[in-house]
This record gives sequence, C-alpha cells and structure tokens, in this order.
Amino acid sequence: MTKLLTSVSGIRGIVGDSLTPEIAMAYGRAFGGFLKRGDVVLGRDTRFHGPMIAAAVAAGLMSSGRNVIDIGVATTPAIEYAVREMMASGGIAVTASHNPIEYNALKLIGPGGLFLTESQGKRFMKSTPATGAPRGDKIRRQVRIGFYDIKEGWDLRHIQAILGLKLIDQKMIARAKFRVAGDCVNGTASFVAAELFNALGCEVKLINAVPDGNFPRPPEPTPDNLKQLGRAVRSFKADIGFAFDPDSDRLAIVDGEGRPLGEEYTLALGMRYILRRQKGPIAVNLSSSMLNDFVAREAGVDIYRTKVGEINVTEKLRRVGGVAGGEGNGGLIYPEMHYGRDGLMAAAVILQYLAAERKTIFELAQELPKTYMVKRKITLGGRRLKFDEIARSFGKGRVDKRDGIKIVLDNGWFQLRLSNTEPIARLITEACDASLATELADRVEKLIA
Repeated sequence: MTKLLTSVSGIRGIVGDSLTPEIAMAYGRAFGGFLKRGDVVLGRDTRFHGPMIAAAVAAGLMSSGRNVIDIGVATTPAIEYAVREMMASGGIAVTASHNPIEYNALKLIGPGGLFLTESQGKRFMKSTPATGAPRGDKIRRQVRIGFYDIKEGWDLRHIQAILGLKLIDQKMIARAKFRVAGDCVNGTASFVAAELFNALGCEVKLINAVPDGNFPRPPEPTPDNLKQLGRAVRSFKADIGFAFDPDSDRLAIVDGEGRPLGEEYTLALGMRYILRRQKGPIAVNLSSSMLNDFVAREAGVDIYRTKVGEINVTEKLRRVGGVAGGEGNGGLIYPEMHYGRDGLMAAAVILQYLAAERKTIFELAQELPKTYMVKRKITLGGRRLKFDEIARSFGKGRVDKRDGIKIVLDNGWFQLRLSNTEPIARLITEACDASLATELADRVEKLIA
C-alpha cells in the first residue's frame, strides 16, 4: 500500500489504495471541526473518481455540522474565489492537480480563499481524523448553488472578475485579433477557457477540451508534454499556445512556432508586465528561476524567496505588500485578483502584455537572460538525503536550508528537496550554460546514489 501524503499542500494519495472514501470522509469531518463556524465550499476537478471522493468529503463535512456549498466541477482558482466572495469559513478542492490520473487529493482552503498556512496545517494534521459515527444533532444539509445555473456558475464569475481587473484592457486585446490555441488536458479549463478567450476577442482552437478526466497527456504542463499543443499552434497559425493543468492553477506557454518556452517563463513574463504597471516587491519560491531576479532588478524592486508551497509565497506577499509573485511551475499570483496561483488569469495577463508591447511572445521571452534549468525526480528507495554532506562537497557557495538544501554558486545553483506532493526528491539546477546545468545535476545526483 502506498503512503497517504499529508503536507502544507493538503492530503494526497492513490484512489482505492492510500486514499479511500472512508479516509476522505474522515478528513472532511475533521476539517469541518477544525474550521470556525460557517458554510464550506466544495469543488473538484474532472477526474473520474472525483464524484466519489467529493461525496465522501461532503458527508464528512455535513456530519461535523457544516452546510456544504457544492459548486461541482470548477477550477481551483474559482473555488478559492468562491470561498472569499461567499465569506465561507473555508473550502476543499478535490483535485490532485498535476499528479497522474490515479491520484486525487484534498486541497484545504481557509477563510478568505487562502490555503492553510504552514502552522495551521500542522495544527490540523496533529489531530487524527475521527472515524466514529457522527452525532445526529450536528448533521447539516448540503446546499448546491452555482452548479446547474450557468449564469450563477463560479467558474464564470471568476472569469468575469479577471476581465474586470484594471490591468486587463479587453478592447486593446480584442484589437490585436490574437489567434490562440489552448490545451485543457480534459480538465477544468475545458469549461471556461473558450469563455475567457472569446471575451478577449481572440480566435480560439482548443484541444483536449472534453472534461471527462481522461488525461490525453501527462497532466503536468512541462515542455516534453506539449508536443500536441505545438502541432495545434502551427496548424492553426496561432500567435500563442496555452497549456493548463487539470485544476487550472498552472499555465505553460508555447510560442507561435510551436516551441514550449518552459513553465518558468509564465511567472517571469507575467510579473514583468505587472511591474510595468505597478511597482512593489515580489515573492517567489526557492525553486523558481533566476529570471525572476532579473525582472526584480530591472524594475528596481525587492524580491523575496520562500519555501516551496503556494501559501508560503502568499504569506510573504501579504507581509511585504507584494504586487505579484508565484511559483516557477507556471503559477502566477496577482493579489489584485486573489492570493492564489491562477492559470486563466495568467493567460489574460500574457495576452495583455502582447497587446501592449505589440511584440510576439518569442520576442518578449528573448528580452530575458538565457538560462537553462534541469528538473529531475529522484526515487529514494528508503535512502535519506544527507544535506550536510552535500553542502560540504561543494565547499564555496551560499547555502540555504529553509527547504531541503539550495546552494548558489558563481555559475549557477541547485536545490534538492523532498516533494510535498509525491514520494520522491526533486532536484533542480540552473545555469547560464546548458552543459553546466546538466553537469551540476549529475554531480548532485551521484552524491545521493
């Protein structure tokens, strides 16, 4: 049996193995008891086992005395937005995000539409979910709103909020007459990506937009997984291609020739445009590219780095009054919208950037320094990561132990850390030379062999 993963990111496991309806119901009941009084929003992605897990979560929440507002299939950003706008006590997004189809997860959302902080998450995880029978006098009802009536759908309300941002000029984007190709991976963007792009006056071609949860490609929007989108861009003669993950909080970009830019560019380019309109500090995680340091220097603003985990970036942005931030996996956060990674909002920001600059996405990407990243997943097989030994083997270099180990060298950097979402270690290196990035990754991997 695989291990149920619990972290600041929520509860995650393989359905029918480490994650069962009984476990989902127990955690739903525990979370209902953990939150302050009020309704709880529930939504899910398109995975075929989503209805089963969501129903179990709803049962657990109701048995704890919570009214459940079930908004059905929705993007994670829309669920966060709904929690905030309805002033609910919290919410649960039933989604394993970029993980393979056999996984599902409970992303735990607190008041204001924010994920639980690290301290809140630790307090919640310390208590073992109750599995006993619920008290009859506590059981509440399930309320379904915004699911059947398309005018009331929270996904569409979320799109309208994006269009209403001062940063977004619908008429300017429409005048550019962009041709956009999108890969929705048969996930939650399948419902609303066309709504957004049509509202912005784009001609649209969507692929993998049947929301049945049968992912036609590995769900993580990394360059190796975007070949089909590249072909769609070329055949449609699109100006740009956008790739979403199943719950639509991450976005990757393909240029007009069908070439993936790499998911790191979504954050760097998105923040670069935001900083041209609004000055202020930015925050990214330790794993994100040094492209973001260039963006901060260019704008003359401070950049803060945090541990991996969306809420860690969010907390830093709130503390320093940040104007933008996110994670280099394609997750842009714009506080004027909400404090969460948002793939659809990121797509609108990138289109606004193209329209304002009257340049191609390739030209804008070329304005950033050229760096090369290597990202590897390492199965440990019971081995422990000996961070101190690794640090000593490199001698010189700035060492950061906030999240695994990160060492910044004269010609690049690397980070080695345990994953929050998979039973693996993640190794990331970056340098201004491709061979150096690879050599650095090889050297680190040998130290843990």
